[in-house]
Amino acid sequence: MTSTINPVEIVGLKQAAYVMECLTKGQNGDEITRMLGGDEQLVDMWVSFLKHNQWMTETMQGWSMTAKGVMWMKRVTPAQTV
Repeated sequence: MTSTINPVEIVGLKQAAYVMECLTKGQNGDEITRMLGGDEQLVDMWVSFLKHNQWMTETMQGWSMTAKGVMWMKRVTPAQTV
């Protein structure tokens, strides 16, 4: 998903899925913010959404998708492999 799209052009839950994928690949908030046109507030909002809705968890080892996150990733990016 991250290599074939322009992240600034995606909207809605697809943008949440993009942020989730970036986090699970080890990218930090600053890197994701740069990819989304410098909108730090947008990235913070999506990270909060992902945590609050239990799509992701953060541990000492980094971010990982929950089963619910994997289900939603498949739902909003059906052509992609998770």
